[in-house]
Amino acid sequence: MSELRKVRALVVDDDDSIRAMLAKIVERLDFEVDTARDGIEAIEKLDHEDDYSVVVLDLMMPRADGFAVLRHMEANKDPLLRCTIVASAVPTSEILKRFDAPVFRIHAKPFDISALMNDIRACAGTSQAC
Repeated sequence: MSELRKVRALVVDDDDSIRAMLAKIVERLDFEVDTARDGIEAIEKLDHEDDYSVVVLDLMMPRADGFAVLRHMEANKDPLLRCTIVASAVPTSEILKRFDAPVFRIHAKPFDISALMNDIRACAGTSQAC
């Protein structure tokens, strides 16, 4: 009998405590979670893994910011953009000025944890196309 695999998520944030909190939230939803500390690490993981159902992405990070990750995804993993939740202190209007590809949702820091959890669940539910 084959074992069912858990839904996989990538959580990207340079702040250790926020990354750990987001990973714990996603784990509580019964997802398998990978994490990345910056955009370079996120891009490396995205290039080596094809089965993420959800990406939770901060924008303001060292080495390569979240906008670089979004541009990389747009060029190489376009369907995954629709399964990406931007979780950032950057104002939504600024995000939309700098990047207009369709992400699933934008959440401002500090997070509404319940709304974020609902969106992660909903995003994973739409990820069959990813």
